[in-house]
Amino acid sequence: MLGLTEVAPRVWVVDVDQFGRPGQGAVYVLGGDRAALVESGTSLARDRILAGLDALGIPRGAVAWIFVTHVHLDHAGGAGALLPHLPNATVVAHERGAKHLVDPGRLVASVAAATGDRFPLYGTAVPVPEDRVAIAADGERFDLGRFVIRAVDAPGHAPHHLCFFEEQNRLLFTGDAAGLYLTGHLFPATVPPSFDLDASLATLNRLADLQPKALLYTHFGSASPDLLARYAHLLSAWVERVARLLPAHPDEAALIRAVLAAFVGEGWPAGDHAREDLAMSVRGAVAYLRRREGTA
Repeated sequence: MLGLTEVAPRVWVVDVDQFGRPGQGAVYVLGGDRAALVESGTSLARDRILAGLDALGIPRGAVAWIFVTHVHLDHAGGAGALLPHLPNATVVAHERGAKHLVDPGRLVASVAAATGDRFPLYGTAVPVPEDRVAIAADGERFDLGRFVIRAVDAPGHAPHHLCFFEEQNRLLFTGDAAGLYLTGHLFPATVPPSFDLDASLATLNRLADLQPKALLYTHFGSASPDLLARYAHLLSAWVERVARLLPAHPDEAALIRAVLAAFVGEGWPAGDHAREDLAMSVRGAVAYLRRREGTA
């Protein structure tokens, strides 16, 4: 069953059933004569996205842009798979990420190393032709007719992360810059290899300065803008906890168990899938701490 919900006038979220689970991965559709997608999901999301466009009556040739917040496969891996079906679409990405869309080999290897047994759930990465990639500068605006989308440089989760701000309705597409918002709970998104706490906190301040009316999470759905401040607090506490437990648990597996036990002990939900995400976020926090201390 296709999950398709209007979250603002002429803005829909397609639940792409990411990792085989509803409510985990979103691709947003902006309607109009020059339609757009925000995110592409993994390559496994292609058919659900196309079915969503068809259900909305949006011609595939009307899609002008695919805005990807960053090039991690759960956000941009499906762009290359979509392009043959969206003949007029251009993929918009950060300068530091665009090259990995064109030549995804290193990116795929990095994701495979980070995700282990879960890697097949991330699909494949079809290369995006170079002439169908547009690099977005911070503050650059894209006129869709009905909407104007502003690119916002948003490093921290990754150095090549952008958020996209829809100016008419003041909708902020957060990617992973404001964490994960799943089943009504915020979760840290501090994955390896490039998470940076200071950059993340600075980004959250910049995003708050935009005064959005709603946050549109890739993981997952619409949320109140007060989550920006809540996530800043959570992020600092999460990294502090990892730093506190790290000296007593030099073995990575033992550290992950200790951090997750503390997390769950405070009442946070952590089923099998959440535990896998949190384990990656522990690894990313450790990599950040070691870089900060000069021991990486």
